[in-house]
This record gives sequence, C-alpha cells and structure tokens, in this order.
Amino acid sequence: RIGSIIAKAQITNGGPVILLQPENEYSQSTDDVVFPNGAYFQAVEDQYRAAGIVVPFISNDAHPQGHNAPGSGNGSVDIYGHDGYPLGFDCANPYIWPDGALPTSYGALHKQQSPSTPYSLVEFQGGSFDPWGGSSFNNCLALLSEQFQRVFYKNNFGFGVTLFNIYMSTARGNLGHPGGYTSYDYGAVIAEDRTITREKYSEAKLEANFLKASPAYLTAVSGNYSNGSFVDTKSIATTQLTGDVTNFYVVRHAAYNSRVSTDYRLTVPTSQGNVSIPQLSPTLTLNGRDSKIHVTDYNLGGLTLLYSTAEVFTWYIEILRLFDPYRAANIFYRKKFGSKTILVLYGGQNETHEAAILDGSEYSVLEGAAPQSQRINNSLVINWQVAFERKVLQVVNVFGDRNDAYNYWVIDLPNHSPHENYSTSQPSSIIIKAGYLVRTVSLKDRTLAITGDINRTTTVEVIGGAPVGCSILDFNGESLTTTRNSYGVMSGVVDFKPPNFALPYFVGLEWRYIDSLPELLPSYDDSEWLDADLVTTSNPNNLSTPTSLYGSDYGFYTGNLIFRGHFTASGTEETLMLRVQGGEGFGFSVFLDGDLLGSWP
Repeated sequence: RIGSIIAKAQITNGGPVILLQPENEYSQSTDDVVFPNGAYFQAVEDQYRAAGIVVPFISNDAHPQGHNAPGSGNGSVDIYGHDGYPLGFDCANPYIWPDGALPTSYGALHKQQSPSTPYSLVEFQGGSFDPWGGSSFNNCLALLSEQFQRVFYKNNFGFGVTLFNIYMSTARGNLGHPGGYTSYDYGAVIAEDRTITREKYSEAKLEANFLKASPAYLTAVSGNYSNGSFVDTKSIATTQLTGDVTNFYVVRHAAYNSRVSTDYRLTVPTSQGNVSIPQLSPTLTLNGRDSKIHVTDYNLGGLTLLYSTAEVFTWYIEILRLFDPYRAANIFYRKKFGSKTILVLYGGQNETHEAAILDGSEYSVLEGAAPQSQRINNSLVINWQVAFERKVLQVVNVFGDRNDAYNYWVIDLPNHSPHENYSTSQPSSIIIKAGYLVRTVSLKDRTLAITGDINRTTTVEVIGGAPVGCSILDFNGESLTTTRNSYGVMSGVVDFKPPNFALPYFVGLEWRYIDSLPELLPSYDDSEWLDADLVTTSNPNNLSTPTSLYGSDYGFYTGNLIFRGHFTASGTEETLMLRVQGGEGFGFSVFLDGDLLGSWP
C-alpha cells in the first residue's frame, strides 16, 4: 500500500516525488545473518516497482562503505548515498570538536564507490538527540551550531556534493525515540516550538541561496584539499572546484577546530591571469571555526564577477518589466532595456573583503560609506571593511555584515503546477529584506503581496524583482504606505501588534471528561479483540508460554499496547508473576479487576 500511495505522487504523475529510498541504513547485521544480502535488497526494490514506482532508487548507507552501489549486482540502486554524523552526539561537551572529526575522504570514496552518479549525502548531521538524563537540547544546539554548519557543510560542498539532505531541519514533536525523552528538538534549525530565531536557520538560508544562485557549482569538479595551496600559509586548507569558467575555493583552517584568526593572501587563476588577492589591502582574515567560499569568473548573467572574497548570497538581473493592460493582471512581458544587475555579498563583522568586476565602469555610492576602489587592468576592484551598515553601489549591493544578510529573502513567484512556489530552474524571484520570515510573494494588478511573520515593527524593502509599474506593497493582506527610492527599492513599514488574548477563568468553567481507559474495568467487553492464540512465533526467541504473547506476531509493532487476560481464581492465590518486555525506554502498568497493582519503571 505504501508503494502505491507514493507511486501516485511521482513527478511522472504531476507530483513532487523524484526519488525513492527503498531501505534505510542497510549497513550492518548480527553475525548470524547473511550480509550484505543483495537478494533481500532486490526483493524490496521489486515490491516498489510492482507497486508502480518508476523514479530512480537512491540508498542511504550508514557509512560510506559502498553497499548496493550502482553496478554492484543484485540489489543495486540507481544513485548511491550515505549518512554522516561526524561530530557525534556529545552534547555534554558542546564546545569540544575532537581532532580528526572533519571528513576529508568523502570525495575520494565517492569516486571509488559510485563515480557515475551525483555525490549524495542523504542524511547529514543537523543536530543531536539528547538521551535520558542528558545535558539538554540547548547544549546540542551549541555543539551543532552555525559554526558547525559553516565548517562542515562547506567542507561537503568542497567534495562537490549535489544532493544534500540534513537530519533534521525541525523537530518531530513528541515522536521521539526510546533513547531519549519526549522532546525531540534535536537542536535543529527550526526549534520544537516552530520558531526560527536560531542563528543556524539563517546560516542555512545563506548557504542554500548561494547554491541556488550558482548553477556552475553543479558541474564543477572537486579537487583535493591541501594545506597551503592557493594561499600563503599552511594554516589554511583550500579545496578548488573547477568549472568550465567559474571556479570555487573553499577555505578553512588546516586544524578545522582552531579558534584563532588567521591572516592570509589568496592567489588564484582567473580569465585575466593569476591574481593575488587582496590587491588593495594587505591580507584577508579567516576567523576561528569558520569557512568561506571564494569565487572567480562568476557569471552574473552577462556581467562577470572576476573574483570575490565576500560570499555570494544571491544575484539577480532586473530587466524592466511592464504591465500588459490587455492581458491578465499578473502577466508581464520583458523589454531588454533598463536592466541592472543586483548582487548581494556578505562577510563577518570587521572582516576585510574585496571583489572585482570585469570591465566594470565607474560607480556611484547610493547608500553607506564609500569603499576603497581602483581600476586595475580590465577590472573595477572594490575593497571594504565589513560593518553592520550596508553599502549600496550602482553596480553591486554589498551587505557588509553577515547578521544583516540574515534578514534577506529570495522568494520565487508562483509558477505552474506542480512547481508553484517551489524553486525551478528558471524562476522569477523577488529579493526582499523583511526580517523574521517571508513565506510567499505574488503579483496582482500593481500590488506585490507578501505573506510572512514579524516579531517587531519591520521595514520591508523589495531590493529587486518588482516590476516598474508595481506601486503598492501588501503584507499579510494589509496595504502598506509604499515608497520607491531613486534606485528602485520599494519599502513600507509593517507595525508589530502584539497578540491580544485573555485566558478564561478556568475554575468557573464546566468541565467534561471521559474515561480514556475503559479497558481497565472488569465489565469491559473485549469479545471483538484479537485472541493471542498463535502457538508459533516469528520472534527469534523460543516461546516460554503456551501461546505467543509477542505483539508483533499479531501485527502490533509500536505505540501503546493493551493486553487483557482472564482467569478464574480459586481463592488460594497469593502471587501473580508477569515478565514484560518492550523496546528501549518502555514502561508498563498492571491492573487487576481495575485496581493498580504496580508500574515499571
């Protein structure tokens, strides 16, 4: 049944399913079981194919061991993938990153195990569970923080990973696991109460938008990392990803867990020859437990960013878009004039960064203090020190501070089904600065309608993507007093209105209740219940009772189970012995004729 349900939702049927993982972490077994068992894995795959699954199969090996990789024989999948939990689960020591924990061989292993398929990290660490008596999910959040994301996730990008899934992005409520208590917050990017105030949420957003805006990354070839390559110090490790035109350089500390700040210079090949960067200041700086992605010959849709040490958040070519009064109000056509390129760069507080625009002309400062600049050969070189105040130039928007960049959102306009508001290869997007959360954007008549959440009075700014004829901003159905400045940024203020609610007087309410466990009463009718009458079991343990009392033999595998037994007392009974077992972390209670005899634990 599961296979047939999924089959209906495949992309071939207009749904969102593009891959199917037939098993999870089929990577080890007990000594008395044949492993790996290709016949077993093939049988699972065959069941899905018989149920109508046509999309490719992908695996999730618990470790990069190559189990069931394409070409491995019976039970092989179409795309091989694996897990990764490199920092472990030691939330009691949230600031200790053990030496040697950063993966350095993932890329080489992929080329050995599955070179013909996209490199896939199907389940990579996004947090940690907290065991019974643990140190709290706050500590897990500190262990797997935004610093962890910058160092470990960008390290994965250095391997050329093209399918990257994080476990977990949000908690699953009270559906925890037996090794922990009811909460399963996990220190994830979205907290258990569904707030997104954790910095790691915003860091994930920065990295995701960079990947979305950088199609050249998908075809770039990962090289080997080495200490001192492309830089002037062996304290910095660099991995080059070489593209047809665009190259990416992932830099981190050679001692990945270092807390020191290290100055360095970067020397890289470009279309204009080798360039030693920065050209207008002495050095760059990599702070402790940080990593950056530098780019060269980065295509901005016809404009070339020769290099940038500041990281790319997004970019956008804004072509003058006009309303067509003879067609539906939300349909536009484009004129190839009046265009401008919007580029959003960011860096850490007080860092020095430099970017060069090939064939860049002179610029004017639209907002913020003027950066240092110079025309060198065929490029306009811009050098600045990161500050919270953003800088807006005629050619490039430079957002000096990473924390300020957290407030920016790139939201796709609605598309045709099945994509709708989800990303497509050629989306029309709106770049918005709006603080806490932007959910959707849409255009109707001359109004740009935005939905989202705020947690304080917020100035909403549309940096790019709104048509010239658009004159009104709407936030959650409320029209804003809208202005458009001299360089096209639309803005309006959304007033924060604290929720106004009052709790009822609980003592004075009329309360109603039902007995949630009528099964405890001797008078309860259990005649329709399934009898535990099997004399054999599928459990590897032999039966020690006349019939099987294993719930799994009767189709009950999880959740709260109730067993009812009947006997006729002789009046001379003095003891009752029950041996109960369950999963890790289970408990039970025993009632006799409705009276509680005891519980465990």
